[in-house]
Amino acid sequence: MNQPQKDKKTLIGALEKLEVHDHLCLIYESREEQLAAVIPFMKIGLERGERCVYIADDNTVASVMEAMRGEGIDVDAVVASGAISVITKREAYLKEGRFDPDWMIDFLKEAITAAKADGYSALRVTGEMTWMLGGDPGSERLIEYEAKLNYFIPEYDCLAICQY
Repeated sequence: MNQPQKDKKTLIGALEKLEVHDHLCLIYESREEQLAAVIPFMKIGLERGERCVYIADDNTVASVMEAMRGEGIDVDAVVASGAISVITKREAYLKEGRFDPDWMIDFLKEAITAAKADGYSALRVTGEMTWMLGGDPGSERLIEYEAKLNYFIPEYDCLAICQY
């Protein structure tokens, strides 16, 4: 097995060890590195019966879906079933025209409640955080949000990877 294959196997092994209530930050240097982590993260969630949400920013919704297809995810089927949603920063972080950590925590609470009501075991979410470099109102509250997530996620059936 060559080194890239070993690295991928090691990464997927680490992702498989993640459990509900885990909150991680992914620091990546390239789009390839980013997607090599978050697409398998989503795939594992689907396999475990968790509802998955991907919040896109630098990557388009279409490019995220294409990357999912490349990892063997039947995107059309899982989107149609409600098992996965790929949304934009404007549909989540910046939906109110500004970033509000408390609004975002409420957004996640509602998504978890809906997932559980629909029979999913948990909510698995990953979000691209590059939007915070754009100077949108409230972006200076990012650290507050990350801190609040550290209290929120252990209390709710959720696991998350924030992508930086």
